This record gives sequence, C-alpha cells and structure tokens, in this order.
Amino acid sequence: MFKNIENLKIEDIYKGVAKEKFSVSCRKSNSLILRTSGCVRYKFSDFSIDVHAGEIIFLPKGSSYDFISLTDVPCGYVSIRFEADLTEATPSVYPFDHFQESEEFINNLTYLWKMGGQQEHYKCYSIFYNLLAYIENLENQTYEYTKKFDIISPAVSYLKEHIYDCNLKIETLYEICGISGTYFRKIFQSNYAMSPQKYILGKRLSHAKSIIDNGDIDTVAEIATAVGYNDPLYFSRAFKKVYGVSPSQYAKG
Repeated sequence: MFKNIENLKIEDIYKGVAKEKFSVSCRKSNSLILRTSGCVRYKFSDFSIDVHAGEIIFLPKGSSYDFISLTDVPCGYVSIRFEADLTEATPSVYPFDHFQESEEFINNLTYLWKMGGQQEHYKCYSIFYNLLAYIENLENQTYEYTKKFDIISPAVSYLKEHIYDCNLKIETLYEICGISGTYFRKIFQSNYAMSPQKYILGKRLSHAKSIIDNGDIDTVAEIATAVGYNDPLYFSRAFKKVYGVSPSQYAKG
C-alpha cells in the first residue's frame, strides 16, 4: 500500500488518550495510529477491526467508522496525520513491536514535531519513512505467505475430503502440488504450525472421540476404520497416547 507513495506531507503528530466512544463520518486525512495502551474497536460499514496495545492501524482519508473502547484502562495512542497519494488505501492493522525505532517513535516523535525546527521535522520524516518501509515489508511477507499457501491449497482441499480414508498417503498430497515432500511439509508447517501427519492424527482422533461419545459405532476395529486406520492396535495406541486411556476404556468411562 505504501510502496509507491507520493506527495507525502505530515500534517500533525500528537499523543493522547482517546474518548471511550465517538464516530467519524469522513476522515479529512490519512492517519497511522499506534495504540500504546488499551484495546479499541473500529466499526466500519461492513467489518470491524480490533486494535490492541502494541499495534498500529492505518485509517485512510475519507473513511467512516464508529470507535469504542473495549477495556477499562485509558486508550493511549500516538498519531501521525498525513497527506499522500496512495493506491488501494484500506484500513489495516500491523504489529509494531519489531519496528527498530519504536522507542523513539513513542517517546520523542511528538516532542520533535512540536519543536518546530527544520532539523527536528527532518528527523520526524526520517522515522516516518522508516515506519512506512517497515509496514511495506510486513505486507510483502503476508503476500508471500498467501502465495505459498496457494501452492498447497489443492492438496489441502483433497486432504479435507479424504482425511478419514484408510488409503490416504502423504505422498499423494505433495504429488498433487507438483513439489517435493520436504517443501510441502515446510509450507504446511508454516501455515498450520504442525506437520501434515500430526494434523491428520489430531483430526482423526478427535473424530474417533466424537464417534464414541455419540455411541454410533460399537467395536474399536470399526471406529478405527471409520477414522482412517486399518490397524486397530495402532489406532488404540495413538488414542491412548493423546487421551490417556484406550478407546474401549474411554467408552466405558
């Protein structure tokens, strides 16, 4: 969003505590607002955004919303109002904790701007441009994350349809994507925070537990087959490892 920004001009930089509730019918300028304390909600016409302490929100010029505090603590903030030529300007939230000049942004930026000297204003612009570069890098990372998930999405769809199939093989998943097993597992892990094998195991055992709870199937062998295992003994061991008891013990208890 800020990659090709042009004609940027900072209008004001200020620090304060927000009211508990207010409405904005049409913003007169763009703003980047760092939430330093509290948690707030911006309610737009068709969606809402919650912003927590340590996050920064971009509010584009012309946007309309209702603002409401979600906590009892004061909702502190640091705000930069600016004019600029932007493309695809939409309300967005970003984490702020890895911005290298975060302490100077919070503690000194407002003071530097109010000093009013040319040197101080140059320093403000320098910090602001670094912040925009930081946000642009976050957006690029998000794009790459989405792009990589697109690579495995056909396999994920197949997996969800066949997750209880006894003949399901991990090899089939990465063959669908046309990539190596190592690369498939790497992308899958980055999206689901677990390996494909662990994902399948968790889904199958959870389903097995539901089957037992509902009393739909009587024997362990039948439950094992229903959730994708040809070997009842392997299924029983896996179930006990996760839930602490065997499937038959769980059914009795």
